[in-house]
Amino acid sequence: MRNEIRDRISEYAETEYRDFSAALIPGAKQLLGVRLPKLREIAKDIAKGDWRSEVKSADGEYADVYFEETMLRGMIIGYGTAKKDVTQSEGIQYLEQFIPMIDDWSVCDSFCNSFSFANKHRDAVWEALQNYLYSDKEFEVRVALILLLSQYLKYDIDNKKLSRNRNVSMAALEKNSENMERSVETKHCFPYIDKILSTLNRPFSQGYYAQMAAAWLLAEAFVCFPYEVNEMLVNDCRTDKWTYNKAIQKIRESLNPDAEVKEYMKSLKKS
Repeated sequence: MRNEIRDRISEYAETEYRDFSAALIPGAKQLLGVRLPKLREIAKDIAKGDWRSEVKSADGEYADVYFEETMLRGMIIGYGTAKKDVTQSEGIQYLEQFIPMIDDWSVCDSFCNSFSFANKHRDAVWEALQNYLYSDKEFEVRVALILLLSQYLKYDIDNKKLSRNRNVSMAALEKNSENMERSVETKHCFPYIDKILSTLNRPFSQGYYAQMAAAWLLAEAFVCFPYEVNEMLVNDCRTDKWTYNKAIQKIRESLNPDAEVKEYMKSLKKS
């Protein structure tokens, strides 16, 4: 970021918040201690103008020194690429430019939640994400998985967002004609659910934050599509044991599955 931007965000630095945040984000760049709502406010303001010039490079004058600068860069890209004048190829270019800069979970997750461009160009971004989904780099895998969670999982073929099931009972998991027919319709309406589950049905060895992202995505998928995810879990699931068991744990910690489902999930845990 330019010195002018660095000076602007530095005005909102808080020492206590910096120390608190540093303990929660291991491996992050040096922190100033600026709260995320303030960074979002600044990013939205910059995105109203010539936002491209602020994120065009990360070298020289534009190199990020502080955690907040990289966080702000990701937010600006998110808000900027949401504009109508951004082409498909341009948006993907900004995505590919930013992903190598992500080296902590906080920047990753905030960026993914703001990168609504992916939701508007899902097929093209899906293709662009393949190299990252199967990368051997921890945060490349994580950012791709969190993008699937935030911009793909819950959207139907008409791009309408699905609400999570408020309650998941054992009836939703039973292999019967009603559930099987409903599953066919689900996979038609939500064309990415099969692709997401296929992506998750493999070992994750890139590191803790990649495994946590995979477990989180799998657990969230269960709450939205319990029958389809249960079928994956019980039929030759190839997810590594740690990620598999962490997903089971997250499902059981959720408020949505009922007591019987949680007990059933416990029985699926790999020893």
